[in-house]
Amino acid sequence: MVSLRRAVAAGAAATIAGGLVTGVVVYHAVHPSGQAGEIYDVLRQADSISQKYFVGEDYDTGDLINGALTGYAQGLGDRWTSYMTPEYYQSYRESSADSTVGIGVTVSYLENDDGTHYLYVNTVATDSPAQKAGIGCYDKITAINGKRIDDFGSYDKAVAAVRGKAGGVVQLGIHQYATNQDVTLSVTRAEYEQIHVTSRMLDNQIGYIRIEKFADNTDEQFDAAVKEMQKQGATSLLFDLRNNPGGQLTALVNCLDTLLPEGKIISLKDKAGKTEEYTSDANAVDLPMAVLVNADSYSAAEFFAAALQEYGKATIVGEKTVGKGYSQQGFELSNGGCLNISTHCYYTPKGVSLIGKGVTPDKQADLSDEKKEHFYVLRDSEDDQLQAAISVLKK
Repeated sequence: MVSLRRAVAAGAAATIAGGLVTGVVVYHAVHPSGQAGEIYDVLRQADSISQKYFVGEDYDTGDLINGALTGYAQGLGDRWTSYMTPEYYQSYRESSADSTVGIGVTVSYLENDDGTHYLYVNTVATDSPAQKAGIGCYDKITAINGKRIDDFGSYDKAVAAVRGKAGGVVQLGIHQYATNQDVTLSVTRAEYEQIHVTSRMLDNQIGYIRIEKFADNTDEQFDAAVKEMQKQGATSLLFDLRNNPGGQLTALVNCLDTLLPEGKIISLKDKAGKTEEYTSDANAVDLPMAVLVNADSYSAAEFFAAALQEYGKATIVGEKTVGKGYSQQGFELSNGGCLNISTHCYYTPKGVSLIGKGVTPDKQADLSDEKKEHFYVLRDSEDDQLQAAISVLKK
C-alpha cells in the first residue's frame, strides 16, 4: 500500500486527510437540471471547443476527467472537500482496512531543485515489508523497477507501479536519510496488519500511547494498548496525536468511550438540520492523562483532545490545532474516483464547534522547524513537546 499522509500541502493529489469519514456511497448521475444543468452545459461547451480546435498533443481522457473533478471540488471553496482519483481512492481504501497488501509506506510527491520528482517517505508501517527491507522515514524513492519517477508521468502512475499482488517484488531506488547514500532495495509485497496504535512505558510509570489515525481497527488496538499500559503498572497515560489526520467516527467514539464518564461524546448535524448524538457509558479509565497535539492534528484527533479537555479528564499539551468542524462522506463516482464532501457539522460534548477555533492547549509547547522536519526520528530527549507533557504528568 502506498498513499499520501497529507498530500494537498505537499502539492500532490487531493486527499481526505483529517476527514471523519462516515461512509462511502455510490452515486449514479441523472439528467441534470437547474444549477447542475448550467455546470454540465459549460463543460460540454468546453469539450466541444477543444475537440474542434485543440492542436496540442494527445491527452488522456482519464487525466482530463480527474483534472475537471479536482477543480470542481476546489471550486466549492471548502478546504476539506476533495476529489480522489481512482488510483488514490483505491490506495485510501486499502490504508483504512484492517490489513492490506503492499509495501507499507505513505508518501508525498515532491520536486528536486532541478525540476525532477521523487516520492518522499512520510511514514513506514510497523512490521510492514518496507520496514523489513530497510526503508525508513524521510527516505526518497527515486526509481521504481529501474525507471525514474518522472518517467511514469504522474504521481498516481508511480504509486500504481509500487502497488501489486502479494508475493510480487518491486525494486526501489532509495536515497536513504539515515546514511545519505543511494541504494537499491528489493521489497516483496505482502499482506500486513495495519497498526495505528503503538504503546510503551516511559519513566515515572507513564503509559505512552500514540494514535496514528482513527481507522477500522484503531479502537480495538487502542483498547488493547490502554489495558496493556495498566497491566504494566502505568499510573498515568499520555496520548500522542501529533500529525494524526483524523479518520472514522466510530473509531473515535469507541476510543473516547473508554476514557470518558457517562455523557455526551459528540453530536453531528446535517444540511437538513437533523442531529445525531453519540454518548459514553459510566465505565471510564480513572488515571491522570495528557494529550499531545500540534498544528497537524486534524478533525477526530483534535476532537479527541477537545472532549477530554471539556470533561476535565486530560491536560492538553502542544500547539493550537487547526479547527476542523466538518465531517466528510465519500461518494464513489462512475469513473472509479471519489468525491469526498463535507456533509455534517460536528460539536463537542458542550456543543462547541471547532470551526476556525481549534483546540487551545492548556500548556503551550513548540518544536523548532528543524525538529519538525525530522519528527519521526527524534529521540525522547530531543522532543520538547513530549518532555513538556511528561513534566505535566510528573507533578
